[in-house]
Amino acid sequence: MPSVSFAYIQSIESYLTSLEVDTKGLSRLTQKHSSLSGSPRVSMEAYIELLNQGASLTNNSLFGFELGKHIQAKDYGVLGYLVESCENLAQAIGALTRFDALVADIGTTNVFFESDNARVEWVPKNLDCKQMVLRNTTAWVATVYKILGSACQLNAISFTFSLSTLEKDRLAQWFNCEVIDCARTNAIIFPLHLLHVPFTSENKAMFSALIEVTEKEMNECKGERFAQTNKRHFNLNSHEDIAHKVVSLLNANPTLKGCNQKRMAEALFISPRTLQRKLKQSNTSFQQILDSERKSRLDDLLKQYSIADTADLLGFQEQSSFTHVFKKWFSTTPLKYQKQLISKE
Repeated sequence: MPSVSFAYIQSIESYLTSLEVDTKGLSRLTQKHSSLSGSPRVSMEAYIELLNQGASLTNNSLFGFELGKHIQAKDYGVLGYLVESCENLAQAIGALTRFDALVADIGTTNVFFESDNARVEWVPKNLDCKQMVLRNTTAWVATVYKILGSACQLNAISFTFSLSTLEKDRLAQWFNCEVIDCARTNAIIFPLHLLHVPFTSENKAMFSALIEVTEKEMNECKGERFAQTNKRHFNLNSHEDIAHKVVSLLNANPTLKGCNQKRMAEALFISPRTLQRKLKQSNTSFQQILDSERKSRLDDLLKQYSIADTADLLGFQEQSSFTHVFKKWFSTTPLKYQKQLISKE
């Protein structure tokens, strides 16, 4: 059944609260989902109804557009951090098309390449889709704006539904490009060269290889098993699931720079305290898992890099800290250990 992460519902409620909108007028459906904050998924129909109610409460026919401008990486869960960690837009679009269903199984994304342009088309799984399409399209573009800044210049945005002249003008002003309504598809059209403009993000070092882990899980999602796999993917009540996820995330990462408990908890959609508690229930800790991953990489790194570079790639802020920990691990210095490694080759 088409569904979205509960974070999508939270983003609607948080945005309405920021506008000081009286949310007492929301339907029982909203109240129900507000009380089920532990639920990992919400049906597409419930999501659409809440979007439409948001438009009604704010008396704003472009509610989905305004909501999309305020979306943050955390609202996409792991996928949000994954997109921000990509090297460029081409890689980010690849991640989006492969893994979008893990956070929102409500439409299909297709990418087409023309002589000078690239076109990202999105086909929703529901005809009552204006606010949903506005939200998704705007959120995607807002994310790229955040990463690329002024380098992101679009050629056109198209929607399958009709828009008033005022609505088109508002959208065109923010997207800074032509806005087409009553089009064949919902699409974002942009110059091909944008695909390879480098991303810069503080999360890049931490999650740049998360694609491998997520793709492995996504490949298991087929037919009726998809809902069950999604539940397993998002329902992290089991401490064993969290421990395994932490190991997988660290193992997939090309470097361990910036890998800390706070960032890991954010990617898993839980608080650092909850992560710490659940790992403790599994008789481990984030530090133990991190140190184990560091040790597994140690020999290969020392064979290729200096002591200072090895310390940096393993996530140590200072070489002295690395040396101190290394002596505890092996009762010797990194330099002596490195010389022994090289002499054996």
